[in-house]
Amino acid sequence: MLNRDLLIVRYKQPFVDWVNAADPNPKHRVNLEDANDDSPAYLIHDYACEEFDSWLEVNYIVLFENLLNEWYTDPALWPQERTLRLLKAWCDLEVHSMVLDCVDEPLEDDGY
Repeated sequence: MLNRDLLIVRYKQPFVDWVNAADPNPKHRVNLEDANDDSPAYLIHDYACEEFDSWLEVNYIVLFENLLNEWYTDPALWPQERTLRLLKAWCDLEVHSMVLDCVDEPLEDDGY
């Protein structure tokens, strides 16, 4: 069992609408199902599940910008006002406190 909580992000339709509107090459449209096909997951502080609202208030901008960067690396394409309210309107955030490592090998940092 790891001393981390797991945060899973599931995109809502407004996020997908932004992805499609911001796309500089709009030939390929993304739908909600495709966007959530491989939902982002983050290992976060192990107390975050119990105090998630407080954790999110401190960390939402880093989380939000990471999510935006996964779609478009050019910050000029990102929404100007990246608020906690907008993040919650665009994403469902699911936290789990039980994270089990089922691999009998050490965790390694892959350099990202």
